[in-house]
Amino acid sequence: MPLHQLTSADFQRSLDINVLGVFHCMKHQIAAMLKAGSGGSIVNTASVGGTVAIPAHGEYIAAKHAVIGLTRIAAVDYGQQGIRVNAVLPGAIRTPMLMSVIENEPSHAEFLKTAHPIGRYGEPAEIGETAAWLLSDASSFVTGAAIAADGGYTAI
Repeated sequence: MPLHQLTSADFQRSLDINVLGVFHCMKHQIAAMLKAGSGGSIVNTASVGGTVAIPAHGEYIAAKHAVIGLTRIAAVDYGQQGIRVNAVLPGAIRTPMLMSVIENEPSHAEFLKTAHPIGRYGEPAEIGETAAWLLSDASSFVTGAAIAADGGYTAI
């Protein structure tokens, strides 16, 4: 929906789900990591919408940009304590939510596939594998990153 048609309640709902949820999780994860004193790794889920604009989705785009901002500031604030914080940015992933959108608006199906140069939807496991790498020691020098797992969507 275009910004001028959004209600404050719609905008606030998106922020509550997508930003405050991440904030509260990180707040408690970081506190536990600091108490344990052993560092750790956090992976937030943003979206390709956190780096681009998608028409008529202002509330979602603003929220996902905010998730990337929270990720980066936490990486800066807690890097010295051995806490790494990154975000994964999925493109169109074959989830029940995406399939529901496509079922309700079939015209989105071909657009979403062609918007990804790889020519297909991503699979949930591909996002899980990206997050697992970010959580592992194999990515020990990666922090504050927003990693697109998007079939090339943001490369266009």
